[in-house]
Amino acid sequence: MWPLAGWFSAGGQALAGSILWTLLVGMVSAGSARWLSWGSVKRWDILVAEDATASERHAAAEMQAFLRQAGGTELAILDDAAHATPGIFLGPGAVARAGGMAFDTRGLGPDDLRVVVRRDGIAIAGGRPRGTLYGVYSFLEDALGVRFLTPDQTHVPSLHDRTRLPLMDRTYRPPFRFRWSYFGEIAQDHLFATRMRTNTVQTEDHLGGKTPINLVSHTFGHLMPWAKYGAEHPEYYNETDGERPKDIWNDQYDPGVQLCTTNPDVVRIVTEAVLQDLARTRGVGNISVSQNDNSRKCECGRCRAVDEREGSHMGSLLTLVNAVADAVAKTHPGVMVGTLAYDYSRKPPATIRPRPNVQIQLCSIECCQTHPIDDPGCPKNRAFCEDLRGWSKICDNVYVWTYVTNFHNYLIPCPNLRALGRNIRFFHGNDVKGLFMQGPAAGAELGGLRNYVISNMIWNPTRDERALMDEFLRLHYGKAAKLIKQYINLVHDAAERKGQHRNCFGSAAEHGLSAEIGQEALRIFEKAMDVAESDEVRRRVEKASIACHALIVEAVASPAFQKVRSRKKTRDQTPFVLDPVVSRKLRPHLAVFLDLCRGHAVPRMGEWASIDEVADVLREGYGMQRGEPF
Repeated sequence: MWPLAGWFSAGGQALAGSILWTLLVGMVSAGSARWLSWGSVKRWDILVAEDATASERHAAAEMQAFLRQAGGTELAILDDAAHATPGIFLGPGAVARAGGMAFDTRGLGPDDLRVVVRRDGIAIAGGRPRGTLYGVYSFLEDALGVRFLTPDQTHVPSLHDRTRLPLMDRTYRPPFRFRWSYFGEIAQDHLFATRMRTNTVQTEDHLGGKTPINLVSHTFGHLMPWAKYGAEHPEYYNETDGERPKDIWNDQYDPGVQLCTTNPDVVRIVTEAVLQDLARTRGVGNISVSQNDNSRKCECGRCRAVDEREGSHMGSLLTLVNAVADAVAKTHPGVMVGTLAYDYSRKPPATIRPRPNVQIQLCSIECCQTHPIDDPGCPKNRAFCEDLRGWSKICDNVYVWTYVTNFHNYLIPCPNLRALGRNIRFFHGNDVKGLFMQGPAAGAELGGLRNYVISNMIWNPTRDERALMDEFLRLHYGKAAKLIKQYINLVHDAAERKGQHRNCFGSAAEHGLSAEIGQEALRIFEKAMDVAESDEVRRRVEKASIACHALIVEAVASPAFQKVRSRKKTRDQTPFVLDPVVSRKLRPHLAVFLDLCRGHAVPRMGEWASIDEVADVLREGYGMQRGEPF
């Protein structure tokens, strides 16, 4: 899993990405054997310094546990960094005193790492707090073939005395400083998140904590809530169609509010609120000054004049953000002020430039799921590419918030697997510093596979997404892997044939899919169940088949989901009514679908509704009693 183009030799010279692996190994120790046998390593100790951090000690425990599982031998962990080689030296303190293998980690960032494997020892260390731990995981993957697949499945090959481990001397600096594969499996299991090198969710010291960079999100409602200021000062908020807002019950949604960002009082109040937030926190790398999650931009005379001059509604927003950034730079140097380039503010302004401490979090919510973002034939994606390239020219701190699920329904097939890897490479190629890839809750359609591909590629964008997908399918689904791949091709081929361009919201039909595709896919899964070699694999196949059932019952389940959403966001109290012919036809399928969801602990159908909430609304539509089984 080591990206050749991203590795550096001990002397710091970049190695060309075209150099073959065999040549890299040969460079380590010319004229000597290029391999280290497990039979030698299993007699060594794992060595950490007495002052090792919690994450470095955890790295030693992880190394010990996986070597025991793979090779059947438990290596001792010793607090004796002066121990003579051979041995496995972990952490900057131990490596600094590792004799001929010693190296200095002071030039390595918090996620950077170096791995040295020689015939007389192994030395792994990196920047604090996570580099050494990441180095151990990378060593386990590349030297032993360990694969972290899902929270409850890690593939660990067996080691024998003659198993050969490659010699190496490599340094890696991950290109994305902020990495968040936003899947329920990552959020619920911080150890798994750490093994996948997500650096944004875990707060535990032994897992290395998380990056000080926080996700930039919607904060106008926090900084200047309507409930506090709106009644007396409606002029602080957006003027839309010649009127200021009134009777607002939620800053974010329907209709919601935005700030009048050119109002001097707004600039002053927001700046004060930001400085107060920073005074209450320590160690943060950024703070968010961002629009609320609605499209009600301010159209007052002052804001309109700026926006028309700049050719973008980001003009007036960035005026406010720059003013806050100037104040933050005086009291909190090194802290970025982040803002979303989202919806009406996505396009870069013509002349206004972000301050050096401004962070732009560019959002791709309008982009097509089926086609890669840099596909020139996709009309939804062309404008986004232009905006990203524009921001990269004028801002050194561009981050991206992108979407890798269908919020209309997490459980129906989402035809985006062929685009994911190319999208990540495009972001990397345009100097994006961090990626937030917003996925679904745990249990969504092929969520484990998507997370595996995404997590690996935001750690190393040079990886081949097709090889990653095939690897996951083979290790997770065993003999059924080819049939699961057949299902994936069925869905993606159908979506591509339709040639539609739909973003992360939309029905199956709007993504080129249908209930008939669901029925055809279900037949594939029936074959997959037959060839699965164990109950465990059959259960994984059955869970993946939920997508077929979700597609078949979408005509009743998705409207129920949307009703839950509407009631939460708009106080909608109208009755839920189902088409009697359609609902009667789909009721048996619906019972199977809901039973499978519950049996596999699938918690949600989408961002705004759980399976149980959707089931309650469906009972209403069917005229059933609350809690009555389908």
